Amino acid sequence: GTNGADGTQVYTGMLAAPRTYPFGTRIRIPGLGVGEVHDRGGAILARKNYDRIDVWMGHGEEGLARALNWGMRLVEGEVYFSAHQVEPGLSFSWVNSELPKNTLNRLKAKTVINPKVFNKPITTASPKTSIRELQEALRHFGFYHGPVNGVYNSQTREAVLTFQLAEGVIPAKNSPGAGNFGPKTTKALKAKIEEFNSTIAKEQKRLKENATSLATGLGKTSKGNEVYNLQQMLWELGYYRGELNGRYDAVTIDAVFEFQRGNDLIQSEWDWGAGYFGKKTHAALVAAVDEKVEKLKDFPVEMQSWVPAKMDLPKIDSLNSPAEFMERNLSFDLKIEKNAAKNTLTFSKDLDLNDKGEEVIKLQNILIKEGCLHAGLNTGYFGYKTQSALIKFQIEKGIIKSKNSLGAGRVGPKTRTVLNSF
Repeated sequence: GTNGADGTQVYTGMLAAPRTYPFGTRIRIPGLGVGEVHDRGGAILARKNYDRIDVWMGHGEEGLARALNWGMRLVEGEVYFSAHQVEPGLSFSWVNSELPKNTLNRLKAKTVINPKVFNKPITTASPKTSIRELQEALRHFGFYHGPVNGVYNSQTREAVLTFQLAEGVIPAKNSPGAGNFGPKTTKALKAKIEEFNSTIAKEQKRLKENATSLATGLGKTSKGNEVYNLQQMLWELGYYRGELNGRYDAVTIDAVFEFQRGNDLIQSEWDWGAGYFGKKTHAALVAAVDEKVEKLKDFPVEMQSWVPAKMDLPKIDSLNSPAEFMERNLSFDLKIEKNAAKNTLTFSKDLDLNDKGEEVIKLQNILIKEGCLHAGLNTGYFGYKTQSALIKFQIEKGIIKSKNSLGAGRVGPKTRTVLNSF
């Protein structure tokens, strides 16, 4: 989410605790320091011999890596219910910010990136390795939800049948060959995998092209496609969360400033070039995108959520690079305050089961307005009722064909585009 349960915008070091801890409670955690409670959750409970405390360790891949490397620990800390008792401050500098190798290996795509694996029909008598490959592929596309065990069981047969119906291999569930992975089904799965691979390749190419086509020399008075392109790239890298409006406004200035600070281009808002998109910032942005593409090129599509699929940017003409002295401090005031209330909220990220926050509330409000969700269920928690209502909405709007379609019941790029039109 974007905010804690008490409305505080998430920040590195924020704590989530059971309901017995008032908001503002400060906790000293051995090895990390002192954090402050601003959030709660259904899984954050008080136990018999210990209380569960969650620590926000940062955004994106770096935050995920820190969390995985820190892991789950039983520690003896100190609780301060009066804020004046101790000053907050956590340090993560010693926690590794690189994803563990076992996690990377688990995330990397396996069978579905190689359509040649399915060069012959698969039956109950096929080798377990072949059946596992089939189960992995069907699970990747959302048709199979059972264990990958190499057994052509009833769950596997049902997944094959669902795939056949969704892809038009057979007209009805009682048609000849239903549930059997024969030649026609093999051909259909290979075609789906090839289409998937082609989409990923196009996205990677688009991302690199957009990075190199960004114009340099953009500041407060700039507007148009160049600024739109910049906003889009900063969004993909996790720095921009505003409206893609093509105006170099305060939100864009903020995002550029945060990118510059996060990439050691500046130290404070008073440095020359702070919030200004010049040659050095342009070079750093291209390098950041290249690094992301390299890291994620072998990951399955669900791990590439930072790339908004099929969201092509407009082609723009490159501007002349400004002289070096143009990278300087501008006369505008930087808007550093992040907690100001926003009048509007756009859907800027994927939403899945068990997510929570302001975007979930807005999703539920739209579903209620469209008659897909009962009034009063705009709780901010993405549960099964919200998922069922979303599937109904997606089918009505033509986003998916059935509840078994890829992306059913989750807010992905296509669904986000439709929701943002409301």
